Amino acid sequence: MQPSQVLRSLCLFAALSSMAVVVLGLCDSCQTNNVACLNETHYRFCADNVAPNQVAECPTGQVCTNLAIICMDKGSYDASCSADAADGSCPSCDGTSMFVCTSRTTFQQCNGTSLLSQVTKCKDNKICSISSGKYCVDLCEAGDSIECDREAPL
Repeated sequence: MQPSQVLRSLCLFAALSSMAVVVLGLCDSCQTNNVACLNETHYRFCADNVAPNQVAECPTGQVCTNLAIICMDKGSYDASCSADAADGSCPSCDGTSMFVCTSRTTFQQCNGTSLLSQVTKCKDNKICSISSGKYCVDLCEAGDSIECDREAPL
């Protein structure tokens, strides 16, 4: 092979490798199968003709994937949104805010850098959005900014 072909092949390999890293572990991002995995087992549809605030759940023992068959048996295929990625995406009390989202549908009050024990739940079909100033909003109002992607508070 000529040096320019080798260089082109290396660049193509690097580009494809970086795209694979970007796709794996993304939560609440629309994928090629027209769903956004919210965590390992829950997803929402990314189609214009489907209400955006509907969350679906994979059957027991299955995970949300980027395949045409959205839910696959756990262990046979990696989840598009790993538990680590979902659990790591929630804010903590840092002394600057009075409340933080502790799951997709709950929030708690902060006392400085400590979380108080009282859990407040959003109404049905609402998600936590402290940054909106409303505490809980419709999923379509939150857009791509899900503040906490846990199924339940820790």
